[in-house]
Amino acid sequence: MKNVLSNIVEKIKTKRSIHYVIIIIIGLLVSIPFFWVQICPSDDGAYHFLRIIGLDFAIKNGEFPYLVYPFFCSDWGYSMATFYPQIVTYIPYILGLIAGSFMNGLKIFSALTVILSGVFMYNFVNEVTKKKGIALLSAIIYMILPYRFENVFNRYAIGEFTAFVFIPLVFQGLYNLLKGDKKRHYYIAIGAIGLILTHTISTLYTAIFCVVYILFNIKSFWNKDVIKKCFINLIFILLISALYLIPVIEFESTAKYAIFDSRMMRTNGTRVSESAIEPWQFLKDIGEENGVSFIIGIPFLTMLVIGILVYGKLDKKTKDFYIVNLILGLIALFMCTKYFPWRIMPDFLCTLQYPWRMLGIGLFFLTPLCAINVYYLVKLIKNEWIRNIVYLVVFIILAIFTVMELQAYPNKNLRIDELYESSIKNNPRISCFGVNRDNLPVKTMLDQDYLKTRTDETYVINGQIEIVYEEKDGLHLVMDFKNAQKGTELELPYFLYPGYAITLDTGNEIIKLEAEESDHGFIKVTIPEDISEGKITVDYTGTTLEKASYIISAISVIGFVAYIVWYRKRLNKNEE
Repeated sequence: MKNVLSNIVEKIKTKRSIHYVIIIIIGLLVSIPFFWVQICPSDDGAYHFLRIIGLDFAIKNGEFPYLVYPFFCSDWGYSMATFYPQIVTYIPYILGLIAGSFMNGLKIFSALTVILSGVFMYNFVNEVTKKKGIALLSAIIYMILPYRFENVFNRYAIGEFTAFVFIPLVFQGLYNLLKGDKKRHYYIAIGAIGLILTHTISTLYTAIFCVVYILFNIKSFWNKDVIKKCFINLIFILLISALYLIPVIEFESTAKYAIFDSRMMRTNGTRVSESAIEPWQFLKDIGEENGVSFIIGIPFLTMLVIGILVYGKLDKKTKDFYIVNLILGLIALFMCTKYFPWRIMPDFLCTLQYPWRMLGIGLFFLTPLCAINVYYLVKLIKNEWIRNIVYLVVFIILAIFTVMELQAYPNKNLRIDELYESSIKNNPRISCFGVNRDNLPVKTMLDQDYLKTRTDETYVINGQIEIVYEEKDGLHLVMDFKNAQKGTELELPYFLYPGYAITLDTGNEIIKLEAEESDHGFIKVTIPEDISEGKITVDYTGTTLEKASYIISAISVIGFVAYIVWYRKRLNKNEE
């Protein structure tokens, strides 16, 4: 009986497939409370709800690309899709269609991010340490970080908690390229593409820490084959991410939008510095005005501190990994605090708005160290059964603290989200002041009083024209007019975004009108000649470049898969 039990314990400790099952089970258990979280009252929940519902409206209205949504912002065409990446919109949307509501789609998606982040952290740490026990413990700790729960329950920062999935992939690929057998270097591209299509801020700071990581391993990097593989990954990253990157660049070149304005978005050194925290807030929740807790957790801190006892027991390879991760993790935590020189940082680094967002990246680097510390401390115990009992106690303690952490989020009134989703679906014409306005043109934001009085019809800015008839349906508008004077300027009831096709039918010819920006951030067109009678038609069709970006990404995905297949076959052939 004892031998049978020993065999079972040994399989649990060493078999990868069993570890994956454990990760999935723990991920599901941790995610159960996600299904009674109130999404809408959270910091960003309503915004993400609207993006997904708006995508549904855009698809049903036959628009492509689905970058400008009809009905939102008083039916003036609002882009909630362009500046926020696709993964965190389209996958919850598909899950919502399957589950019967977008609320449930978001919650299922959040549960999947917990499980997948655990799996990818396991793979990363297992590749580095070659010890499955350390990898499993790292995965479990990573899945139950208090900051993750803050991102889900309190903020519903879908981009940030989804980034937890892809960061381990990036660093596994980078480690494999610099320190490993290079068989999985393309994980860099997979992880980076996932980040780009998930959360821009996480992408930026992951890239910065990748550069720092490379500097720590510059001797390994300074190799022709390594540089070539980095270049290959970079090319695939840019090509496959084209469906997001190209429209963003095109939109930014069309007009200045609030999201790119450092003053409006609090993305300058002074404002970011004001949002930083005191170091002791990692230890104690003082009830921030925005409700965010920055506590790292007693179990995590304890597991980190015992590194003092075990560091001398580590082999050189593990020590190298340990030191680099410790330095990177502490740098990230330092960046959360008021003592980091944010005031002198360039604006592009201040796009994170709130320095405490670096907490997630810092904990990513420190999590494997906690697992390594526990593993090597328990290893000092000679009796195998006592070691197993200690591991069990560690898991029980983690479970207790996780339950306590989850109980701090008591919101269970699901009707709030259900009613919100139903109300938007039934009454999609939301006022400008009922949505997040970060994606509006800056000119619109500078004079928001104008929005309060503007009607949903074409305005004559200057010149002379008689509008006989005007009909508008979402992003489609038809207007008949007569006696139009050359040079007459019209402000159409749509915010300026690229992708609108505006034509003027004079009766003799069809003239394409160029969309310009009015003084209030709307589309302005100019009548090119005197016209006695004519018709203007407006349709949102997307630009040629936007559509081309989808084709580029699709072809590049096929090319990337072909490259991986070819590369793996070549490796297998060389090994034979």
